[in-house]
Amino acid sequence: MPEIPVYRIEVCIVSYEQAIAAYQGGAARLELCSRLETEGMTPDAGLLSKILEKVNIPVRIMIRETEVGFESDAAILEKMKSAINQFKSFSIDGFVIGLLKNNRLDREAMKELIECCLPKLVTVHKAIDHTQDVEDDLQWLNQFENVDTILTSGGQRTAWEGIDQILKMKSVFERDIMAAGKITHDQLPALHKALGLKWYHGRNIL
Repeated sequence: MPEIPVYRIEVCIVSYEQAIAAYQGGAARLELCSRLETEGMTPDAGLLSKILEKVNIPVRIMIRETEVGFESDAAILEKMKSAINQFKSFSIDGFVIGLLKNNRLDREAMKELIECCLPKLVTVHKAIDHTQDVEDDLQWLNQFENVDTILTSGGQRTAWEGIDQILKMKSVFERDIMAAGKITHDQLPALHKALGLKWYHGRNIL
């Protein structure tokens, strides 16, 4: 009998075909976004509907309305909340969000978004890797029970290069740290041995 892995894999996808391949390949969860050349933006609701007809694993939706960076203004924030409210009508697991202001998490805007996402769960994406005080911002996020996952490469290009920082973040955040950053299927067992996380994320991770 094959050994059951002690970790789970989330696959980042932008198309129906990728969603089906990840589902059939053993992904435990999907992150649906669009335009990966911008680091991911809000996807199309029609695509989500089509995917949900064929997969029965959790799906989280990227909510991002800026092509460059992770800062917002009042108009962008309202656009993000509108998208969240639209997607909440679907049977999804949660949302993937992250906003910065002056090189820290934009706490005022993030609080609005996190509360708007309720009762859905929230992943804070790799915007967290760009904050000047990761530990303080993680401590602040601990107060929100629906924020259950932090996506990070430890501020580095790859998860391997970010191992030390990822372990520090694991010691601060009270729920799940999910490692990302050029992770391949072949690397995963050794990376898991170093990190001991419950979740790993990638585009080509299966």
